[in-house]
This record gives sequence, structure tokens and C-alpha cells, in this order.
Amino acid sequence: MRIVNVKRAIIFLLVIGVMAVVTGCARWPNGPGPGPGETEYQLEITVEVNGVINSYDGIYYIVLDADGNPATGPEYDISLWEGNFHYVKFDYLGCYLYPKEEGSVIPLTSSIFDNGKKLRMTIALSDLGVPSDIDFSIDINVVTTDSEGNNYDYLDSYFTIYTILGSTEEGIVSEGGSEEGGPDFDIVKVTAVITTLY
Repeated sequence: MRIVNVKRAIIFLLVIGVMAVVTGCARWPNGPGPGPGETEYQLEITVEVNGVINSYDGIYYIVLDADGNPATGPEYDISLWEGNFHYVKFDYLGCYLYPKEEGSVIPLTSSIFDNGKKLRMTIALSDLGVPSDIDFSIDINVVTTDSEGNNYDYLDSYFTIYTILGSTEEGIVSEGGSEEGGPDFDIVKVTAVITTLY
């Protein structure tokens, strides 16, 4: 009788252990992020150029500082980004997010529209490690370069958006544009907005 009770106790504990593992995996099947019923926020950035988006003759970068401190945002020198900031690279290979820490790049959704003049990219805030339950700041800069990484154009300075649903901000664009890169790499407008995934 005592052996039967011990077996029942072991089976009961095993069932509880399996349930704990399964429910833990079901909440975040692909890693940390919003659980069921929680809203997934995303950052949508639109870059407009004077000419048309041309990913064969140059590169379009968006650099993101998600440390929550608006005083320490990214400047236009791409050699200083690695290990300090997240950045998006759009070229003939596609659109990818490079994380601040060493790790796998993340393919992003991008689209070109308005007669080829605008490029829109969508980034989940969870991919930037931004908490979804508090207001947080993200600093943004946009840079266009040739295939060797030499600058064509960039914003006057980075700009900051706060992770409040519906927030919209616009970067300040330099006068004069890109002389070396031509109109295809001459940034005329950059807009960022916080939206939801669904």
C-alpha cells in the first residue's frame, strides 16, 4: 500500500513538472516578448529621398539607441556603431537589423512606395530589448553611404521618440543634400511612429 502511495506521489509531481515546463514554453515559444493578451509595439520608420531608393549603388542605414537616455544618441559615423547601437542596413541583399550585442541578424519587413521615393521599415520593440510596459526613449539617426561605407547624407542630429502608442517624430534634414551620392541618397524626410503589431 505504501509503495502505491509513493508511486502516485511521483506521478503527481511529474505531471506538475511537465505542466510547468509546457506552460512556460507556451508563453514565449520564440524567446522573451509579450505574453498572451499583451500588445506588441513596433517602431515604423519611413525614409524619403529626393530621387528614388537605390539599393544597388549604395546603402541606407537606420541606427537606433535604445538605452533610454536621450542625451547619448548615435551620430553619423558608422564605424562607432558596432557594439554601441542597434542598426538597420538596407542594401541589395535585403533589410536586416544588426543587434547591439553580438548575435544573429534579424530580417525586417520593408517596403518601397510613392514612386520609389520612400522606404518604410518596421522593427518590433522587443527586438531592441525595449520594455513594453513603460514609456521609454529611442534615439534614431539615418545615414546613406556608398558600398564602402563612405557617407553620402545623414540627419543634422539624431532625434528621439518615446514608446507611447501613436507617438510620431520627425528628424531634421540637412540643407544641400548629397552631392556625391546624388538625389537617390539625398535624405529629404525621416518619420518615426510607434504602432502595434496588429
